[in-house]
Amino acid sequence: MKRKDILRKLEERLARGEINEKTYLEIKARYESEPEEPEELGEAELPNVDFAATIGNAVAQATADASRAAGDAARAVGEAMRAMDFSGIGAGTKLSDEAIKIVGSGVVSGNPVKTVEFRSAGSARVQGSLIAEVARVAGACSFEGDVQVEEFRSAGSVRIAGNLNAETIESSGSLQVEGSIKAEEVSSSGSLQVKGRVQAEEFRSSGSVRIDQGLTAEEVEIDLGGTSKIPTIEGESVRVKATGGFFRIRGELTAESIKGEDIELEATTANLVKGETVYIGPHCKIAAVEASKLVVHESSEVGERRTAS
Repeated sequence: MKRKDILRKLEERLARGEINEKTYLEIKARYESEPEEPEELGEAELPNVDFAATIGNAVAQATADASRAAGDAARAVGEAMRAMDFSGIGAGTKLSDEAIKIVGSGVVSGNPVKTVEFRSAGSARVQGSLIAEVARVAGACSFEGDVQVEEFRSAGSVRIAGNLNAETIESSGSLQVEGSIKAEEVSSSGSLQVKGRVQAEEFRSSGSVRIDQGLTAEEVEIDLGGTSKIPTIEGESVRVKATGGFFRIRGELTAESIKGEDIELEATTANLVKGETVYIGPHCKIAAVEASKLVVHESSEVGERRTAS
């Protein structure tokens, strides 16, 4: 690649905020100190070089040089740099063989991004999918692909453009998933929005919940703190509780169908509720209930009542 092309690509990355000014100047100075390549080389004679990879290698080299000056270069790039292109490294981004840590703001990209531990505090963006053992986010973070981890914890505002797969998920604040969630345990406090399905062994939430393609879990516990909508809920134990006083509830759930063994509902509107033992608590509107044992609160409305066969 010609030097002018490399410098032009560097300027474009600087303008987009993908590299900082210090990194840009260091790389620019390095290439300007080298002799220019012969101009008579035709395009067909130039080697087939990937622009993004070349610039990424240059950024990686500049970062390694700066880290060596600080006495920390041996582990600053390592194995992770060979697997990923870190295109937004700044003072707040720390890299090692086993961790990615972003403090303040930072961007990391890869196809996929692989690490043991991902942490961010502030504003972060992951361009591509993330595969890790642990992901912990405080502040704002955008994942532009799938997230596959053992442990996912977030506090703040998080958006995942793909699917979220984990053993444990804990979210406080806002979590938006464009795909589906599959986990052993899901705990949400605040706002949870999922455009796909949620499959879990245990699902607990407080606040508002919207799951466009339904929820399946062995245990479901929902404390309503806002308007929630889940078209279908299936589980062994399903508990939906309203918050606030009896005369001023602060949440409501709308569903097409709710099915389980033991079901306890408050402030819920549904077309069908089906279970062995069903308690329809205050402020519910149910079109039809099918149950072996049914109790209905006096403030609720139940249309058709059927005995479970």
